Amino acid sequence: MRFYLLFGVLAVALLVIKGLFLCFVPNRKIPPFLERSFRYIPPAVLAALIAPSVFYAGNPAGLDVSPARLAAGLAAFAVALRTKNILITIATGMILLWVFSFLSA
Repeated sequence: MRFYLLFGVLAVALLVIKGLFLCFVPNRKIPPFLERSFRYIPPAVLAALIAPSVFYAGNPAGLDVSPARLAAGLAAFAVALRTKNILITIATGMILLWVFSFLSA
């Protein structure tokens, strides 16, 4: 129950923060350097979500690299550089992770 309460409070807080930003910013133009920096937010968030699952595979206290996860992550990174398509990258990474996990088991 506490989790749902915390989740709801954080959701409302984020909604209020975004709502205030959207209410006061449309009257003004966002500076170009700030607009350019917004382009880097999605890749940074994606990297922050993926890196811990690759490098801290089994041991949250330290660096415990899974060879299957590392190989799938590197292959997905190469696909991302080549195709620049997020759906192909995710699909490739997941398929290779399943294949490498099956082969290493």
